[in-house]
Amino acid sequence: MKTHTKSNDQEISRRIIIGLSSIAVLLTVTLLILSVGGCKKPNEDIKLNVNESSLTKAPVLVHFANANVNSMNQPLDFDVEITGKDAALVQMDGGATSGFKASHGFLPLSLLREASPSATSPVTFNVSAQIPGFAPLVQTITITKDTATIVDIGAIEYAHPPKGTAVLTAVSPLSNGVSNGATLNLQAGAGMVETAQINIQPGTQMLDQNNMTINAGQLSSNIVNYSATSTTSYGAFPGGFSPTNVVDATGKQVNGGYPINFVSAGLLSIKMTAGGTQVRHFSKPLKVTMKLDPHTTNFVTGKDIKAGDTVPLWSLTEETGQWKSEGDVTITADGSGNLVAIFETSHLCCFNLDWSWAITGRPYGTCFSPLTVRIHCGAGNSGIYDVTICTPNNQYLAGAHGEYVHDGDVVVFPSVPNIEQCKVVISGFNLYLNPGLPILAQSQLFNPCSQGAIDLTFGTPPANPTFVNVNFNIQGHCSNKAINLLPSGWFFLYDAGAAKINQNPWTYIYVSKGVIKYAFGTGITGGGGSYHIQLFAGDQYYMYTYNSFEWYESALFTMAARNFDFPSHNGITGTAIYDVPSNSLNINVKFSVHCR
Repeated sequence: MKTHTKSNDQEISRRIIIGLSSIAVLLTVTLLILSVGGCKKPNEDIKLNVNESSLTKAPVLVHFANANVNSMNQPLDFDVEITGKDAALVQMDGGATSGFKASHGFLPLSLLREASPSATSPVTFNVSAQIPGFAPLVQTITITKDTATIVDIGAIEYAHPPKGTAVLTAVSPLSNGVSNGATLNLQAGAGMVETAQINIQPGTQMLDQNNMTINAGQLSSNIVNYSATSTTSYGAFPGGFSPTNVVDATGKQVNGGYPINFVSAGLLSIKMTAGGTQVRHFSKPLKVTMKLDPHTTNFVTGKDIKAGDTVPLWSLTEETGQWKSEGDVTITADGSGNLVAIFETSHLCCFNLDWSWAITGRPYGTCFSPLTVRIHCGAGNSGIYDVTICTPNNQYLAGAHGEYVHDGDVVVFPSVPNIEQCKVVISGFNLYLNPGLPILAQSQLFNPCSQGAIDLTFGTPPANPTFVNVNFNIQGHCSNKAINLLPSGWFFLYDAGAAKINQNPWTYIYVSKGVIKYAFGTGITGGGGSYHIQLFAGDQYYMYTYNSFEWYESALFTMAARNFDFPSHNGITGTAIYDVPSNSLNINVKFSVHCR
């Protein structure tokens, strides 16, 4: 998972500057429509302009995407559960506080106006989903200020897992819900050396979440093994790396409910069903053996793991996003010299081998020494990058994601993990959901507590960009009422050309009171009601928005210095008029919605 809370820019060889001035985004929002629906007939000929931005705070866009960038199967429309401490403060765009549903992999959320997120009083909630054909998803989201946030969640497709993961789907016989014994083996997937084995004892009865007997004749298992040292599995780790809902073995909150940072040695997700009922417990414990990558860094020692090392074991309840301590596991060597972690369990969930550290609450495992990363990318290479602190063996420690930097800019980590050695890695934007992106630069190993500052140098000058000035006006109208809305909402631009070459294709734009306030995936500049974003010149785009459970999309169009029309498609139409003397492209987009 990745979280972005800053405006970003995108490295490109050719660019379009999009000027958005005097924008009036007029989309229907169910909550507002209900509030204006009481207007009497004498007023029906009067255009009502309603501003709904005061009803929301801290917009959050959750984007679910297949963690395997080479798969054509993407999460589409599915139900989502919002749970956790502050779930009652969460709403969808349009005002719904229940029945959350993603469309085309997008879930636009925000907080109710009474929410007051801050660093000392964060708003936390869990997002979970069961998508057919994918491993279960759960993510804890923490909001500390009233600003826009993007949360990227990689979904593991059972049929096409990404590098750094391995999947086993298996069926074994039962007799009235009792196993005669079974061994489930997960071989190493591409890009990993880790394997796993699960042993079911003969005579084991399958039990549901209430410890009631399941009488069935067949056991179906879906198991996913996640490598801790593969960057291609990072974005799909269930629960992410900075959970807040963490308890010890007695159920007491760890770190007072403040976030902790996991440093993983491996994660195993186990899902089983018997006769269509989820198996949650067993009458006899299962034996789980996880073969680990010997080049995994022990966060405590700072060295590669070895036999005799201990690592904490945590279990994740997907429905609540809660991690619970299952005690420590001692790493041993098997008969072939492989390093393995062996434990027993009588319940099913995600099992994560993790050391941890924390900055806030009751800090531990950290040193309060800032680390300054100086970026030297060369003239003309300004863009959005991910700057990540990793162990020597690529285990995730901390990151500044979606940073918009120029040559000579700095990225500052106020506090760093207390580990003997680490490195800093910089990559293109959204490495988690685009693991094919190259690592642009990485530092030598250093001690983060004493280093103070470090330099990263990369980049070659791009070709001279071609600029076109574009005035982008987004409007909308009710097809059956004289009502205009000035809402807050998300718009998505999809670059079809970038997607074909495995570059990040998405630009996310958040509009507040009819004016663009935030942009992710591209730089945003301007002020006084006129803002600019940068896009590829000559590339083909789609525009989308999702509001009040309605999905709107444009036809495919090309950004070019010429006149063109948006073919009418699914509620979005538009025209583009090119003015030669001013070298400007005036694009007018309209949304037609039926207001209830």
